[in-house]
Amino acid sequence: MATKEHSLYKLVSKDQAEAFAWSFEGPNTEAVLYPFQFPPIRPDEVRIQQTYFGLCYTDCHLVNQDWFPISYPSVPGHEILGHVVQRGDQVTQFQIGDLVGAGFIRDSCGKCKQCILGNDQLCGQVGNEHLIPIPKFGGFATHVQLPAKWAFPIPNTIPQHLAPPLLCAGITVYAPLKRHFGANKKVGILGIGGLGHLAIKFSATLGMQTTAISTSADKEDEARSYGATDFICTKNQEQMAKANGTFDMILSCASANTVDEFIAYTNLIKSGGDFVMVGIPALTKVELQLPFFALVVRQISFVGSLVGSRQENYEMLEFANKHKIYPTCEQFEFENFRGAYDKLLNGRPKYRCVVKVGNAPETLKQ
Repeated sequence: MATKEHSLYKLVSKDQAEAFAWSFEGPNTEAVLYPFQFPPIRPDEVRIQQTYFGLCYTDCHLVNQDWFPISYPSVPGHEILGHVVQRGDQVTQFQIGDLVGAGFIRDSCGKCKQCILGNDQLCGQVGNEHLIPIPKFGGFATHVQLPAKWAFPIPNTIPQHLAPPLLCAGITVYAPLKRHFGANKKVGILGIGGLGHLAIKFSATLGMQTTAISTSADKEDEARSYGATDFICTKNQEQMAKANGTFDMILSCASANTVDEFIAYTNLIKSGGDFVMVGIPALTKVELQLPFFALVVRQISFVGSLVGSRQENYEMLEFANKHKIYPTCEQFEFENFRGAYDKLLNGRPKYRCVVKVGNAPETLKQ
């Protein structure tokens, strides 16, 4: 059981709890059950009773302070799915009982330059309210409370147990693929994992020539089943040399560990092409230098991409629903959350971990 109390979420006994979360009380610690009561719901917020939620390696990075310091206790999680059970007075787009999902972005101001341009995922005007997992409680819980503007209606034709990763991994790869779309473009998807397997599906369905690029030669058949028309094993020097300078875009869903690896990946791109990075390594473990000479003389654009805007989320969900693009997931019960987290942190899940909440809110009170 939890021993550290969050300033906003009152730690209470199980029988008094409005919700239960899995909380971390420090880096590299085991999750503990945190029965709590919410702060009063704000006029623009909804409270969601989750049916399923997903785990992302970003959560591991955050908990273990791989990118920056955080405060504890921490309840991360940003692949949220469930039914609206309470709404603020100003919320009109959702009714009680609606099935909704939410991802990495918690809120945006709607008034700054980025919001006006449609890049509301880049809003910098809402401070600690911007991201779902920090410093407020995120999705590793039976219930979540957040601004309604960043909750999205989920079609009932998307299987609920496969929906949560779409709100993170799905939008993370769909948005840059759509922004850089070209009907005749040749796209390389680097890394066939939690992000990459969905990226292959989206890229191929969008109609681009899609090549899967992996360190594992035994993933070729699987990658082709997702829609890849070609496959490169990065350990095969002949395949890598043959592919040099042939791609309009590389979508990096995995991170290079050395400068030489990174140079080898950029060598695959045509002059004037794009290297788009969505996978972020632990900054405490990996230090890379950009191959500045190659980037400049070959005029390669090195681009970062943060999830997607609200509009891109709506488009992604519609596209995924229409074409039945779903993630490959392993499912865990809420009571076995530690097993799911350990599998993600120390194992190799195929490819996303999803937790079924079920009747946990009731049984945990007993």
